[in-house]
Amino acid sequence: MIVNSNAEGWEIFSHSAHGLLAGKIADQLKPDIKGRNWVATLTAIVEHDDRQLNFREKDYLTNIGTPQDFLDEDRNINEIIKRSRRLLEQARLKSSWVTILVMKHLEFLYKDLSEESIMIDRFMNEISVEIKELMKVNSMTDQEVHDLYQIMVFADRCSLILCQNGVPAKNRELEINTSIQNTKYVISRNEADDVFIEPWIFEQDSFELSCEYKMLEKASFSGNKEFEDCLRNTPISLRHWKISKLK
Repeated sequence: MIVNSNAEGWEIFSHSAHGLLAGKIADQLKPDIKGRNWVATLTAIVEHDDRQLNFREKDYLTNIGTPQDFLDEDRNINEIIKRSRRLLEQARLKSSWVTILVMKHLEFLYKDLSEESIMIDRFMNEISVEIKELMKVNSMTDQEVHDLYQIMVFADRCSLILCQNGVPAKNRELEINTSIQNTKYVISRNEADDVFIEPWIFEQDSFELSCEYKMLEKASFSGNKEFEDCLRNTPISLRHWKISKLK
């Protein structure tokens, strides 16, 4: 979960909603950036963070009963592998192309843990072998996989910044990352809350985005079950952004 606190309570964006927003961003890119088999690439971007929430599997509250943002969670090796295998099982049923990109994302997230965990090291080796096999099936080169994954990296980071309310005000720039075409991208917004991304790599000069979230007014919760019930029963809210080319 992506958790933001404000005067009204807790804004909760699910990772699945964040993934959908990433897909919406990627789909606005210029056609020559998208490459072949775009629908499969887009599917991987939309679904790369699915299968995260499982209230039977773990506690999503802090020790004082407040919703826990994903960045504050402990990196439990068993949970990481369990969630990753769950995500890969879904990807494999859909497409080897999708599976390759999801595996590249898992490598990006967890490769650094290989030195401290034999389980992660073995899992990363499994992924590496399977990626090579699936690349042969799809006649993909290392460069093509790299370029496609950079689209995911860019869209994922943009979506995360938006969901975290992280775009700085007063035209101050925040670096997104260095990704597509090995270029550094920045994001900013003006006093009217129009959002700008530079350099501009989208087909249209402006476009609108939206993402669903839940606004929880309760300050804290007695346990996971109360939190789950509250999250499920809270009405959906919708956040909107206008993304424009800086003139």
